[in-house]
Amino acid sequence: MSRLRVAAAAIAAVAFATLLAGCTPTVAMNAAPHANDPKCASVTVALPDEVAHEHKDYTNAQATGAWGDPVAVQLRCGVAPLGPTTKPCVTVASGRDSVDWVLTNDPASKVLTYVTYGRTPAVEVTIQHGKGGVSDANVLPDLAQAVSSIPQSKVHKCDASGDAE
Repeated sequence: MSRLRVAAAAIAAVAFATLLAGCTPTVAMNAAPHANDPKCASVTVALPDEVAHEHKDYTNAQATGAWGDPVAVQLRCGVAPLGPTTKPCVTVASGRDSVDWVLTNDPASKVLTYVTYGRTPAVEVTIQHGKGGVSDANVLPDLAQAVSSIPQSKVHKCDASGDAE
């Protein structure tokens, strides 16, 4: 009889674990073209559990991260680096880490897309604004430590005018 109880307990434990896993939604994302770059692995393992007070979600793609319910922030490592541009470029510091980001779309949009500047591979972050969204001023500093694991180019940096040189 004890073998039967052990088997029943094991089956119940597996069923319970499966049920719990089903309760945690996975965010469907597409991996970036260079997501398999080893530098992206360094970024991914250093991603914070919280960004802008939003909890980290599970994702289904390599070198990605997502936060919020509904999702307010998504990150993809391994996108193509940007060349010099006149689009807005900001240096965001958090502690001793700083990262240059280029805003690639209209700042009035409900979804903002930032791409790191001067880092190869580049990292892309999309941020939902408005109802249920978050502020980029809260998101980008939270990601600085993880993203700064990819070295900054000495040539490609934001300049004093806010352009990417």
